Amino acid sequence: MKILYVIGSRLLSGAEDHLLDLAAWFKAHDVDTVFLLREKTLLQERLTALEVRSHPVFIPGRKAGLVFRMARAILAEQPDVISINREHNIFPTYLATLLVTPFLKRKPKMVAVFHTPTGRHYPGLGMFDGFISTSNYTATTFTDANPSIRDKSEVIHCGVEIPAGDDRLKFAVERPRRFFEGQKSPLIGMSGEFWKNQEELIDAAHFLVKEFPYIMIAFIGGYEGGERLERKIAAAGLERNFILTGRIPRVRMPDVFFDLDLSVTTHRNEGFGIVHIESLAAYTPVVAYNSGGLVEILGKGGGLLVDGGTSEFSKTIIELLKDHDRRFALGLEGRRVVEEYFSLDAMGRRHLSYYQKLFTSDSL
Repeated sequence: MKILYVIGSRLLSGAEDHLLDLAAWFKAHDVDTVFLLREKTLLQERLTALEVRSHPVFIPGRKAGLVFRMARAILAEQPDVISINREHNIFPTYLATLLVTPFLKRKPKMVAVFHTPTGRHYPGLGMFDGFISTSNYTATTFTDANPSIRDKSEVIHCGVEIPAGDDRLKFAVERPRRFFEGQKSPLIGMSGEFWKNQEELIDAAHFLVKEFPYIMIAFIGGYEGGERLERKIAAAGLERNFILTGRIPRVRMPDVFFDLDLSVTTHRNEGFGIVHIESLAAYTPVVAYNSGGLVEILGKGGGLLVDGGTSEFSKTIIELLKDHDRRFALGLEGRRVVEEYFSLDAMGRRHLSYYQKLFTSDSL
């Protein structure tokens, strides 16, 4: 079986990391994968390092020829399944496939994968063969807006490679830090692109510093928007309590989560949240609002879901930072949750089973 992934992203974020994980798992299990992607991107570099082939069909300044470049690549690859992983790539890929279908040995199965819960209506989606969403939350937004796809939809949660861990080291409050060297407790962090409502965590910091004057709050990652956050931090007089790390290589993220006493997020509309299962895998509990796809993770354990607003969110963080025994118990629970539900192997096997079933039948 050959699976062709389409993702024209400019940046490397959760969806791209998810596909890199899948590509590595498929390669280890002798499944052929190839990508249609944007040229000169970090995703292309990572796939090259994995020895996974790709076609750079998304070329800045040459949008007009996109469909024909895609068509040539599809014709050359003769895929069994085409998996489209960004919504704005749905129609160009569909048109390119229609162009070359008469010249293909077998018409490929068309799958749209939804990573974020935009819930847009797309005329013609009913012509696709299948749909994957990374959470029930995301799936519901699309099936509500596109009822014709409900019977073809499948939810497959993301999974991660679980790092080696030593809970005895992790559960020493003033343990040596691996990434944030020299930093003392409490240290909390929010990981993700800078459009995920990080501003509210700055508001929450006003409550946190009253209890922990030397608390350090890390904004981890982010391509754009850091200047906006820095201005708000400075206006609040909280410069000594915040650090913006910039982009961190993914191989260092287990060290980052090892260092954090808590992972937190003020984003209320998360489709799933790979970084949060990475945090749980490193024995670091997560505090989040009781909304979005995160409910499907933390509802199984390993963190706390908060109802209310900034005050309630801050109170939950403060209570958990003061209660080491509870925090450590949640850390152990979170690791178990990832091992049981969100491993890379579980995700890979579910994807492979889905594609095999789709490829060998006319309908789901």
